[in-house]
Amino acid sequence: MGAGDKRKNFGVSRKAEEDYLRETLEVVSRNLKNYSGEVARMQENIDEMLARYHDNDVEVLTILNNTVTMHEHMKRALMRNEKAKNKPYFGRIVFRDEKTGKEESLYIGRGGIARDATHQAVVDWRAPVANAYYENNLGKCSYRAPGDVDIPIDLTRKRTYEIEGGKLLDFFDSEVIANDELLTKYLAKNKQAVLGEIVATIQKEQNEIIRKSPYHNVIVQGVAGSGKTTVAMHRISYILYNYAERFRPEDFYIVGSNRILLNYITGVLPDLDVYGVRQMTMERLFVRLLYEDWDEKKYRIKGTGKDAVKGSSRWFRDLAGYCRELERKAISADTVYLNPKTFVEGFRNGKTGVYDETGGKEVGKKDLVSLLTGEAVEAYIEENPYVSIQNKINMLNGRLLGKVKEEFLGKGISYSEAERKAILKAYRGWYGGRHWKISVFEMYRDFLSKQQEKGIRVEAPENEFDVYDLAALAYLYKRVKEEDVISEASHVVIDEAQDFGMMAYHALKFCINRCTYTVMGDVSQNIHFGFGLNDWEELKALLLPEAMDSFGVLKKSYRNTVEISDFATDILRHGNFSVYPVEPIIRHGNPVLVKRAPERNALIKEAAQLCRDWQKKGLDTIAVICRSKKEAARTALSLSEYVEVMESNLEKAEFGNGIMVLPVEYTKGLEFDAVLILNPTREDYPSDDGHAKLLYVAATRALHELCVLCCDTLTGLIADPAPAGKGRTFAVFAEDKENEKKSVSYETEGGKEKDLAGSGAAIRPRKRAVAVVKKAVTPEDKKPFISRQVKPFPERVSVREEKTDGAKAGCEFGGMPPTEILRPAGHGKIDLSVKWFMGQPDGLYFQSRYGTLRLCAITGGIVRVTFAKGAALSDRVHPGIAGYKKESAWLYKESGNTVEFLTDEVCLRVNKGNGAIHYMTRDKKLLLAEREKECRQIEDGPGGKAKSRLYLDWQKAENLYAPGISGKTGIALRGGARYISCENGKPAVVVSERGYGLVLAADTAICCDIPAYGSYLYMENKGQMDFYFAVGKGKREVEEVCWRLIR
Repeated sequence: MGAGDKRKNFGVSRKAEEDYLRETLEVVSRNLKNYSGEVARMQENIDEMLARYHDNDVEVLTILNNTVTMHEHMKRALMRNEKAKNKPYFGRIVFRDEKTGKEESLYIGRGGIARDATHQAVVDWRAPVANAYYENNLGKCSYRAPGDVDIPIDLTRKRTYEIEGGKLLDFFDSEVIANDELLTKYLAKNKQAVLGEIVATIQKEQNEIIRKSPYHNVIVQGVAGSGKTTVAMHRISYILYNYAERFRPEDFYIVGSNRILLNYITGVLPDLDVYGVRQMTMERLFVRLLYEDWDEKKYRIKGTGKDAVKGSSRWFRDLAGYCRELERKAISADTVYLNPKTFVEGFRNGKTGVYDETGGKEVGKKDLVSLLTGEAVEAYIEENPYVSIQNKINMLNGRLLGKVKEEFLGKGISYSEAERKAILKAYRGWYGGRHWKISVFEMYRDFLSKQQEKGIRVEAPENEFDVYDLAALAYLYKRVKEEDVISEASHVVIDEAQDFGMMAYHALKFCINRCTYTVMGDVSQNIHFGFGLNDWEELKALLLPEAMDSFGVLKKSYRNTVEISDFATDILRHGNFSVYPVEPIIRHGNPVLVKRAPERNALIKEAAQLCRDWQKKGLDTIAVICRSKKEAARTALSLSEYVEVMESNLEKAEFGNGIMVLPVEYTKGLEFDAVLILNPTREDYPSDDGHAKLLYVAATRALHELCVLCCDTLTGLIADPAPAGKGRTFAVFAEDKENEKKSVSYETEGGKEKDLAGSGAAIRPRKRAVAVVKKAVTPEDKKPFISRQVKPFPERVSVREEKTDGAKAGCEFGGMPPTEILRPAGHGKIDLSVKWFMGQPDGLYFQSRYGTLRLCAITGGIVRVTFAKGAALSDRVHPGIAGYKKESAWLYKESGNTVEFLTDEVCLRVNKGNGAIHYMTRDKKLLLAEREKECRQIEDGPGGKAKSRLYLDWQKAENLYAPGISGKTGIALRGGARYISCENGKPAVVVSERGYGLVLAADTAICCDIPAYGSYLYMENKGQMDFYFAVGKGKREVEEVCWRLIR
């Protein structure tokens, strides 16, 4: 590490460690001075630019945005160093790199501390090399570097430090990070002090979960006190640090069971260098997914009711079936025909118009033009399970009009302008209107009514909805009436997952289907008896379908003393259910107190005295836990006469130092220095499974002290011995349990149907076509579609054909792509602004943070455009390109914020601010423009392929088409999405009437022009985006130029 090596500390003595700590604190002090100066200077620059900025000054706006971003980064670096003054690091590893032979000594802290621009005094705990500290034993091992490269090392020392106030108190050398001795010392501190030591005490099993790939789903079963919430928070921090290009803070949702828990979580995240992550309850998440259909003034969220069936998988399957029936009635799967004889321009009764010349006679099949087959419609519905019914209608309407326009371009019948207008008018909106008329609330009430007819007794809500009502409403919105597809989270973290039934997970998985999940919970703490999860099997079947998805178990409890843990386990033994085994860290404390008071007033006075005693002992966070919200409010009022009680309004309460009075369900996920369970009676906690779990939750909130205080008959869950044979445990073995999956199939009236990842959008069985011709469906038979009804739709009569071996809808030329491909993946910020550009013999190069762009002249009228992420452009030429050679006759010039690439016939102007290209003729006539913001996006695909999207701003009236291949008719491309890939892997061609064409050097190509997804060209190719821009005099010449490029 160059000059940095001289300052590395390889010493092991206390003096050497104290010297290095002093040097590190000096670095921190210098950084604080430098960063604070930079923050102040940048703020002055921002204020000055804001004072002078005008909307039309693009250059100043770009500088302003960059300065604001740098200012935020600098402020966070300042905060990291401010926090480091007390304890700059907590660990150290010494190792020998087996490849280079160098010995390294690295100190590890909560945040990285830079010595200078190239050397680190302290390494961030999230860095790949820091994994050796958490994961490996001494000796030969490895850590994984970026790019999934394993670096072999010989680890010779792992050391953990106790540092407070910038003073070295002690250090430990150990094979295991934070061994029981050190853990016990940390855990004996009060709650707030323990929070400061979390990063230093991450255990191996926790670290494995934290560092799992964010591209796969993870479910974690963690016993009470195992650090589930802590692991979830650190996982978010780890992902944002190591996958910054893919995940941004706003791409995360944290979902919890109540607002107090969520506020506690988000209050801790800034200490982990995480800002801007969105958090919400499950109810609020479903409300968010209802978008404009939810009216805060009209509707309210309520607590979960008593209709247990609404939280089940069965309920979701019934709702999915209801939607499938809606879809069947809304979208006709009949073949659509055009009878040219019904649209003939002529003169009748003194008027010129378009008339039906069939005279009402039967129509033969030979006289009809097939526009869209029923098989193609069914295939489209089957292949797009996550597209709403409304968007399917809109897409099919667009596809049908495209087919009509293709018929106009065909070599058969020639249509007059009047005939074309009449035909387009007749087929416009064939499958339905642009908007779904019935509200999700009306549909939900109709669904509930149908359920009641089946004998399922459920309450029909009016204006108040619980979490399962909201889940159903969100599913109905997404499945039926969604029009604009909005990208939601890229990763969802769910804490206390056992509190939600499978209905919520099925709906969530369908509504946010392009994200990954981290799910944390403990089925032993399921406090919602009829709704929540009593085991993980159904959720594993839903969320862990892939080999790389994982199920982990955290069985060590770091929270409770042995005495508290044993007391809580005895409560669980009263239940008749299996539990996961708990392995407490051996930390002893005071026995659990069970005390009686003669009556209510004495109970409150005793509780107040107990809280005062705990506070005198330095226990800062205290919880008084009651059975219900009503009892908690009553107790808070009484207790406040003797001691200071924190905010008792559950909508305003915040976790912190002091005495909190809470109902038991609001303590989920929280922990306190001391806990008082107040008056747990036999009436409030009967000896059944659900209440055993509820009381277990209350008992396991305590870190150091637990007391039960009662004035009535004490619950049998504490007073009575556990019945023999109850309280079985799960046997968990990593070899055969960790990734255990469960395949699920559901029975319906027609036999089995496949449930697509729990989406409920089951595959529709193909209908066997009938060979007999009835009457052709033409616009005269079609009734106007004005609004949607839940009742059955009138059937359309049409020609039913036998299956043939013709081309199916698919990835062949002209096929309709599935939504999974059309919808771009979520991504981090794509910075295409030009950092530098340079002319080389093989073209003009532009470098951005996101990747490298190259413009290369082939002829005066053809320019090759290639782009790759990073700096690794390839010279590879697609095998389908013929006669490839580079033209030397080109030049470039810089002018203000643009750079122009010029040949004899074309000019490509690159905007340095955003990297977008304007494609023009040599005399600067604009032909085509790339989208101004994030015009290129590349996803890594299997086998080294790049999945590229080139976003374009086509002019409103511009017509595009893909020339036909192998005798096939060309296809119009505006207003829809089509595969344009050629056979045998040949490049695809797009031609514009404006006098240009594009040859896409790709194995798979799609043209998309749908507002919901954007206007872009999609290409799959080896390693990079690769296409050719060509110009010519008219459409025919452009087409010939493009075909000459192709072998």
